Amino acid sequence: MSNVWSTLSKFDVSAQVEKKGKFDYLSWAWAWAYVKEKYPTATFEKHIFRDNQDNPLPFMRDTKGHTYVAVSVTIEEQTHTEIHYVMDHKNQSVQHPDGAQVNKALQRCLVKAIAFHGLGLNVYAGEDLPMDLDEEDGSVIIEDFTKAKSVEEIDKAWRKHSAAISTLGKVVKGQVTDEFKKAKNKLGFRPWDPHGEIRAGILCGTPSRCPKW
Repeated sequence: MSNVWSTLSKFDVSAQVEKKGKFDYLSWAWAWAYVKEKYPTATFEKHIFRDNQDNPLPFMRDTKGHTYVAVSVTIEEQTHTEIHYVMDHKNQSVQHPDGAQVNKALQRCLVKAIAFHGLGLNVYAGEDLPMDLDEEDGSVIIEDFTKAKSVEEIDKAWRKHSAAISTLGKVVKGQVTDEFKKAKNKLGFRPWDPHGEIRAGILCGTPSRCPKW
């Protein structure tokens, strides 16, 4: 399992990313082709759900009527299942999706599930596939903090994700900020050290944009 992560996470997908509006997209066809090239036995599953009349549907609904799709990707006997909301052209959740909207959501969900195996995760900095971060995706940012080997790398990760962090909900944003502080403290940074505070301001670029302790 570790070999899968090591292999896929090392590949730089930047050349395969397409810009659409303010979001970056990684082609699902390219991503899956690359996975199959490296792991021919890899599979994915688009989950089917049932409505209250037992009719099969390619999406599910929450209690407010919003719709979601789910895709599982299995590589080397390790499975990651991802859920993605169905959206319109403005990236807003929809309650009565058409076929095109469901199909696009499934493609996005597939790439997102692949990313948790390692491919393209380094680009998931707040955009979609590489992702449009929602509250469930704060873990991606936190993972960057925990993988950092120095205070400088942690500050670099914060700057990379700053746009995404600003869009997170209050609870998740608080969790991300707490993990940011814990990661820095673990590596020896002490906010009460005046030299440390000065260094943090320099590394953040603009002290006013640094996280508030």
